[in-house]
Amino acid sequence: MSSERILIIDDEHTLLRLSQILLQKKGFDVSVSLSSREGKNMLASNDQFDIIILDLMMPEENGFDFLEWKDKQEEPIKSTPVIVNTAKNLSQEEKDFLDARTVKIMQKGVHFTEMLVSEVKSALEDQ
Repeated sequence: MSSERILIIDDEHTLLRLSQILLQKKGFDVSVSLSSREGKNMLASNDQFDIIILDLMMPEENGFDFLEWKDKQEEPIKSTPVIVNTAKNLSQEEKDFLDARTVKIMQKGVHFTEMLVSEVKSALEDQ
């Protein structure tokens, strides 16, 4: 059983649960959050994660807000790798912002869950 801990932050409950089940079946320890605020609280309460999977388009605080908050945190939060998953069409400015703060940008779609496991494994190997 893998000891890598993953935090998934996504307000889309069905995709959140599907991703959680898929990653748990692959041996990962997965925690979930339905909002950016809840995810920040989990991280701030000294819960340490090896990687964060982050949705961009969420009500109240979006993924961009979360990444700006993360930039201001102390270690180990600040250096925890992030994979963004989004259905948003990104502007060049948004891509540049994300490229500087994430290890991967994934588009939500038909093959998202299939690609998720390989992208998580790849990001963890690169640490």
